[in-house]
Amino acid sequence: MSKYWIKINYLFWLTLHTVFIKLKLQKHLFKNRYGERILVFHGINQNEKNIFNSKFISVSYFEKIIQYLTTHFNVISLDDFYDKKFKKNTLNIAITFDDGYANNYKYAIPILEKYEIPAHFFITTIHQNNDYLWADFIDLVSYFTSKTKIIFDGITYTKSKNDFLSNGMTLKTVLKSHSFDKIKEIYTVFEEDWKDIQQKDLNDYWQLMSLEQIQSIHKNALFSIGSHSHTHSNLCTIPLDEAKKEIVISKFILEEICKTNIKTFAFPFGYYSDELLAYCTSIGFEKILLVDYTTTYGKNNPYTQSRFVINPYISLENQIAFLLKGSYF
Repeated sequence: MSKYWIKINYLFWLTLHTVFIKLKLQKHLFKNRYGERILVFHGINQNEKNIFNSKFISVSYFEKIIQYLTTHFNVISLDDFYDKKFKKNTLNIAITFDDGYANNYKYAIPILEKYEIPAHFFITTIHQNNDYLWADFIDLVSYFTSKTKIIFDGITYTKSKNDFLSNGMTLKTVLKSHSFDKIKEIYTVFEEDWKDIQQKDLNDYWQLMSLEQIQSIHKNALFSIGSHSHTHSNLCTIPLDEAKKEIVISKFILEEICKTNIKTFAFPFGYYSDELLAYCTSIGFEKILLVDYTTTYGKNNPYTQSRFVINPYISLENQIAFLLKGSYF
């Protein structure tokens, strides 16, 4: 046999072996197995664009995820998840949404109803005074503004791509360490920019649910409502009394809207402290949602659950593989 045919033969078997290994690996990655996951979504939009932040996925991608979950896994309500109504030999999943975007009502609800999938919506109650969250405001004005420099709290920030930076730290990161009374001072800096943005067809990226939409979700037997604080501040970096006020005000407002006792709470940004966990249980929250466990008390607390955040930048195939694995690492 000539060297040429030996090389061809070698490459053929190498390719065949590689394909076999890949298929075997894929079979392992996608093999259904027992597990417990609470998923967290944020925003849904009409397209594939994630140019402002990482919180949004398209309607089509969302439906593909839901279709796959309901076909292959056991999707249950958050209440049933806490009651451990799990099936053996399959992934058991509860679905949650954070922030309370109007796009959840517009796009997600019809799809969830189509597949009869339960979901829990954690609402930020600032909508009573404002139709947007401060973090979305920062993302949008930073992207669209023609300003190259701004001054906030005596510090100069320079625009770099879609962020404003000072000493390597973004304006958004700095604002996370402040209470909302301080954060909202930035609104006047970008007042004209925000007026322009509100005239653009971008409502899906910032508009929150109306009171009527929240009430409609609450009345739907498939869905349930929980609190996500009042202004979406980082509750771990503001004074404790102020953090407690953020929590209890949101609970009160939602109870007034829904005319029922609100017993679930999800921490903004997933940041929590043991003291705030204890406070949440003391005022009647029975289900407290985090992202990752960062303290022993949080991990061993019977009221808390960690959650798996959907990644908008990866394929459905990879998303399912990571979901089955239980982490992105």
